[in-house]
Amino acid sequence: MPEKKNAPEGCAAETRALAATGHSVRGIAAYFGTSVDTFNRWMDEDAELAECFANGREAERMTLHNSLYVAATQKANATAAMFLLKARHGYREGDQSEQSNRVQIVFNLPGAMTAEQYKTIEAVATAKPKRVDDGRE
Repeated sequence: MPEKKNAPEGCAAETRALAATGHSVRGIAAYFGTSVDTFNRWMDEDAELAECFANGREAERMTLHNSLYVAATQKANATAAMFLLKARHGYREGDQSEQSNRVQIVFNLPGAMTAEQYKTIEAVATAKPKRVDDGRE
């Protein structure tokens, strides 16, 4: 696709509307007749365009969440209710008491040393520091 130097007029509002209806970055770039890289560059260079894209995505998320919530609460859709419980409230199926009482400890031990290496480390650790005389009294 040919690279367009700048985003066309009205691109921000159209981007928000497209993102709000579930279009991907690739789909929006194709809509404007440009590549994904060019569209991403436009968003990097134009804060309004990037904000409109983010707002469109948030509008889509809110619509989807509302649909899921209505399905779970008003239409008694058990699958939707379970999904919301798991995703938003940390619900887990089954008895969690066994798993929650488990403690995991990891010991990281150094590799084996030769007797000579051990003696060297022990000598350094137990040696008294030498006093340095700088000539002041």
